[in-house]
Amino acid sequence: MDSDRNRQVRTSLAVQAYRDGNPDSLISVETSSDNTGLMDFSAFIAECPEKFFALLEPLRPEFRETMIEYFIVGKSQSFIARAHGQIQTRTWQALRLISQAVGAEIVLGAHPDADTLRPIFTSASLEETALGSLTDMVVLYAQTQSYAAVAKTVNAPVPTIRKIFRPAIEKLLLSKHLRETAAGAYLRSLVHQASLTKSGLSKRCIARLRRVRKQRFTAPATNLSPLIEVGDTSRLRDTPWFMFEISSDQQLDRIAPILRTQAPRLFGKRAAAQIFAPVDEKGDLEFGYIMARGTVSARVLLRVRGISEVVSTYDDEGNFKEAVRVPNADVQQLIKTRVKVKPEKIRVDDFVQILAGEASNYCGIVIQSKSDSAVVQVKFPTNREFLVTAHPSALKKLGTNIPVARCAFWGIWKGAI
Repeated sequence: MDSDRNRQVRTSLAVQAYRDGNPDSLISVETSSDNTGLMDFSAFIAECPEKFFALLEPLRPEFRETMIEYFIVGKSQSFIARAHGQIQTRTWQALRLISQAVGAEIVLGAHPDADTLRPIFTSASLEETALGSLTDMVVLYAQTQSYAAVAKTVNAPVPTIRKIFRPAIEKLLLSKHLRETAAGAYLRSLVHQASLTKSGLSKRCIARLRRVRKQRFTAPATNLSPLIEVGDTSRLRDTPWFMFEISSDQQLDRIAPILRTQAPRLFGKRAAAQIFAPVDEKGDLEFGYIMARGTVSARVLLRVRGISEVVSTYDDEGNFKEAVRVPNADVQQLIKTRVKVKPEKIRVDDFVQILAGEASNYCGIVIQSKSDSAVVQVKFPTNREFLVTAHPSALKKLGTNIPVARCAFWGIWKGAI
């Protein structure tokens, strides 16, 4: 197996090559020991999100959904499997197939024609078949989405066409040549779960897609305020703030719940304290530190696993001098700009992002709203639907009265309508 470093290097090169308009140099298949694994598009999406969405356009709607749920919304394979009513292995197989189809699109174009495919099939010794040109059959299938139409044209039984396609796909996917592997991935995605008797998908595939239509979730209350307070904080007056670093192997989203529940115990029942830890959109500490102050030493926070040390100054010999203090007036100015006095009012027709629960990170339109709850409708291109009953604190308003065509389940769609 390739090392993580090698995979990162290949992914980085792929992003750079596609950004520069040179798809032929995307990936050296000879350096990969597995031509059939799941491709990681994370770096590509971070660098070229608009190109990623453009690559998804030619795919089947259910393929687009799965890719966006996994790579954009950030849902796990197990959740996607449950949401689609299937086992996790099938989800992994689908992601592998779809990601390789996108890779094939980068190499061959969205709809490769005969001039593109014929040299590839010829070099792989697949062009000539007992029924004529493989290229002509593949191009005709792409146009009709029908084995029967191809069989009628070459005057052969319908199952014979599939028996020609399947070995060709297997041989191409095992090739060490990039364009041959891409052609195999393209052909496999083209005929995946296809009906043998009519155009389009098989009855079993259609039934599976229709099996899961409406699902219900809840989004519990969440306190996203960056300010945690203990006791009567007016007693703190102008007490300065101390700065705390978190260890590199910890994330604030793991530490914050501990601080909220354990702060009263850490500082004591009679103490007053404040902890301020604003984060950016990625969930990272906005200023790089957690700030805290109290009527007792804020060093009690060092008992929390993940908070590593107090920011301090040292002399030339490395000896401790004093902990860095931040004036209260400076921190209060930051608090005013980042702490909301009241939670945002959520109304019907607001387009929101869900922040908590199993359906977190999905986006939808509020269809019911009360003072203590709201119902969010998340709609998918394949007519699936989530109904999420959410506490107002678990919703982030993205806009109001946004055109329905712009309301995508992953956020506000900025592409062409």
